[in-house]
Order: sequence, then C-alpha cells, then structure tokens
Amino acid sequence: MRIQEIGEDGLIKRIQKRINPANNKVIVGIGDDAAVLKTRADKLLLLTTDMLVEGVHFIRGKISYRDLGYKSLAVNLSDIAAMGGIPLYAVISLALPCDFEVEDVDAYYEGLEEVASDFGVAVVGGDMTSSPRDMVVNIAVVGQVGKGKMVLQNGAKEGDLIAVTGKLGGSAAGLCVLLNPHIGFPSPWREEALNKHCRPFPRVKEGHLLANTGKVNAMKDISDGLAREADVIAQASGKMLVLDAEKVPISSCALEISRVLKKDPLEMAVQGGEDYELLFTFAPEDSRILSEVADKNGFSLYVIGKVCPGQGVFFEQGGERELLVFKGYKHF
Repeated sequence: MRIQEIGEDGLIKRIQKRINPANNKVIVGIGDDAAVLKTRADKLLLLTTDMLVEGVHFIRGKISYRDLGYKSLAVNLSDIAAMGGIPLYAVISLALPCDFEVEDVDAYYEGLEEVASDFGVAVVGGDMTSSPRDMVVNIAVVGQVGKGKMVLQNGAKEGDLIAVTGKLGGSAAGLCVLLNPHIGFPSPWREEALNKHCRPFPRVKEGHLLANTGKVNAMKDISDGLAREADVIAQASGKMLVLDAEKVPISSCALEISRVLKKDPLEMAVQGGEDYELLFTFAPEDSRILSEVADKNGFSLYVIGKVCPGQGVFFEQGGERELLVFKGYKHF
C-alpha cells in the first residue's frame, strides 16, 4: 500500500496506533498541535516540531532567506499558541546543499533571531548536515502552559460559537503574487499580501489570553486553511461545524489580489493556508467575556459559525447548507 492511498491523516493515525508512550508524564501525545508533558505541579510542558522542505513548503528564489528564517520559526510558535501556551526554547536543524552561500545562512539566522527576540524564545541548539539537492529546515520548540489552562482540538461542544482571531486569505494572496511576477498587482495590496505570506505573525499573546479565560473549548491554528482546520476540530470533537459564508472575514489584500486574478476571494480565505490565525469555539454565554479580552488587548474576534450535532464541516451560503470539502494542498 502506498502512502498516497491513505494520505497524511491516515498515515498519522496509523503511527498513532503503533506508538503508545509508556510514560505517565505524557498528557497528550501524537495528534494535536503539540505534545503535552507533565513536569511540575502547576505547569505543563509543550513540545512541537515542524519541517519545511524546499519545493514543498517554499521555493528558493521566491522568498528571501531572512524571511524564510522568520517564517520557519513563526509557524512553530503558532502551534504553541494554539494550545494556549508560551514558547520558551527552540532547536534548529538545517540540511543544506554544499554550494549554499554562507551569507545566505547568515540571512536565514537573522530572520530567525528577529522572531525569536520578538517572542522571547531562546535558540539553544540544533543540527546541520549536507543535502544532495534541496534545502530542508526542521525546528522544534518547547513551551509551557498552566495546568488547567491548556486548550486542545477535541473540546468543541454542541451549541458553541466558532470564531477566528483575524481576517483570512492574505497568505494565499501573497503566494499568488509570488507565482505571478509578470502581473503588476496594485500597491499597497501587493506588499501586504507578501508580508502575510512571508512573515506570518503567530498569535501567541492571543492564544494565551483566550486560554486563560477558561472559556475556550477547542482551538487550532490555521496553517492548512480554514476548511482543513475546521474539519480537524470537527473530527477530534465528534461534532458538526457549520460556517456562515457571509461572516468569514477576508483580508483586504486577498479581495484586491483575487479581483486582479479573477478568483473567488472567499475561496482564497477558506481554502488558502498559512494565515496562522486561531480558530476556536466557546459557549454563546461567554461571548461578552471573550470580546472584552479581545478589545482590551487589541485583537479581533470574528464569530463565523456554530457547533451542531452531527459530523463534518458545512458551509451556509445563500440560505443553503452544503458539505465543505478541503481543496488545498495535500502532502500525499
């Protein structure tokens, strides 16, 4: 049986069944945004890792090495944010072609150090090896979350509202700009789109504040697109998520870039990945508390749907409800 016959999700579930950590300090293992480990009475350790492969996650020559360094760490911090945690330490591993320029490695680490400094993360080690052809980046991040404050993907409850922390589609718009250099996209939308794609901002503060209210039932960062992440929460929670098409917030740059390319901006917002906003659910009676936290701390909270009995993810548009199928990139 080939990997492509079961896909990424099927492969992860297969490994998950095989690996059974014989350790009572493992609270959450394979399957969520980060592993959760018991270390102290009042704190839990978070551990996540992510790999970026040239030709799959980035195209050399289409993104600067400084931006690549920034992005590769930022996306890992987003996994910690999705659990309500605070990132602390990172280790960086690089596989580089032998003809790689030393100055390009310097630029990569300049970008990485920038985001590490912004979020108080200490880079404490890593590994380096040669690659026969393509550049490969692997980063692992350690963080922590207060006991009782952690939020997982599987906690969505019937009747919950569904919300996101920001507008979507900006990163997909940035990818369109990179892949269409011959098109003169209007400013400042071009610059905004490129920034969204190349320098995503992990919602660490937002995730921590939301989790600390104790009112968030499930949370996930939007790395693979709203359609995909909503389905992850739906499957993990055993519930149906119904999204209102009219309420999905779309980035201004996505609206403008899609107009130039004659694309559907809603499709860009729902199916496009790498926005790294947070998708979460909460009880309707807690709306005021969470809105006050967002207003007080200068971030947005957009309610885009509700959790219902049933299974899967559905889209309501024009008075009709239809199954929302993920159309984005699949690894296998």
